[in-house]
Amino acid sequence: MVSSIARHAAASRSALIRSILFGAAANLLVAGTALYARPLQDALWTGAGDGGLLLLVAIALGLFALHALLDFGQSRELARLMPTGVLPGASAGWLERLWLPEAAWAPVHLAVLAVLNPLMGAMALAGIAALAAMIAVGGTGPASAIGGQSQLARLAGADSFGCTDGFLAGLGFCETVYRVLIVGMGAALLVRGDLEPGPFAAASLIGIAAMRSAARAAARWHGGRQAAVMFKVGRV
Repeated sequence: MVSSIARHAAASRSALIRSILFGAAANLLVAGTALYARPLQDALWTGAGDGGLLLLVAIALGLFALHALLDFGQSRELARLMPTGVLPGASAGWLERLWLPEAAWAPVHLAVLAVLNPLMGAMALAGIAALAAMIAVGGTGPASAIGGQSQLARLAGADSFGCTDGFLAGLGFCETVYRVLIVGMGAALLVRGDLEPGPFAAASLIGIAAMRSAARAAARWHGGRQAAVMFKVGRV
């Protein structure tokens, strides 16, 4: 039994490390748009007549595809942390700490966004503060074992839509409203001439990524508490 627990712990550590690396690469790819958005815009203006536009579209699609693959890799590794059974004596404390690697990227995105545009940075900060307030009001009660295996599966993707969990449903609503507001503010600044198209695209992506990191961290914190309870009572 001891060797079984040790093997499970080693496999979980490896999967956790890989998920952190995939998540870091995906977040760096988004944060890096602040560096390459302006050169891409300049290349578009100067090379639109000789196939440059098609090349830029191909590059953008390639970057989105790479981000999707990294995101998929992270979710897949997180899913490997969710065994189908409980090993007696195994610790479930790591489930309650799964939110930390994702939460660490929210301030990084906020800082980059504030450099790009202070107004959008302030709005992003306000959105994350509102999310933190929602957690303080509705997510700090005692954890419940209700939810079964779906709570564990949800930790991998942190999908808040189509679920019956009130906390996750509220989380999805806040994230959707925030996305509309952050892109709307960026569009208004673009129309006023305070933002150019390249930085507008970068700021919108980074602003959405900031809330996405915070929302995923909140979902994993909530789901991790639920899953840890299920492990302790042996219901998984």
